[in-house]
Amino acid sequence: GDREGALAAGLKAVETYRTLAAERPQAFLPDLAMSLNNLSNHLSATGDREGALAAIREAVETRRKLAAERPQAFLPDLAGSLNNLSNHLSDTGDREGALAAIREAVETLLPFFRTHPAAFADRMKAMMGNYLRRAEEAGAEPDAKLPGEIAAIFRKLRGTPPEA
Repeated sequence: GDREGALAAGLKAVETYRTLAAERPQAFLPDLAMSLNNLSNHLSATGDREGALAAIREAVETRRKLAAERPQAFLPDLAGSLNNLSNHLSDTGDREGALAAIREAVETLLPFFRTHPAAFADRMKAMMGNYLRRAEEAGAEPDAKLPGEIAAIFRKLRGTPPEA
């Protein structure tokens, strides 16, 4: 419940990891990205939507760089930050931007969900819920292929026949 305290801790974490990442980027950029992602949520909770958007955009860009170097290690984290970016864009009224970000998040996570459905089921379920909400908010039809494929994977995971 201490939003201001959480914000102060988040700012300190970002400051610390920025310093460490400047000295040893390979070791500390992932921690900086995680701290920026968390900071965006703390800023949003205190009503600073623009600050939240700036922090999550930096987290996304940092995670894009990491994923470009080591996709298997960092693409799922990029998907998570894109999901948060979608939430923050929606909070600021950018419905189309929010939909584009969550669609990219789902598409980024999908290969991992295909190969390891149990490990990524909770994340995919949350992201698909956001995707469908964002499509509705933007007045757009969801891409039928995406929810269809994901639903089929969930059915297979539960042992339900594909046609169910």
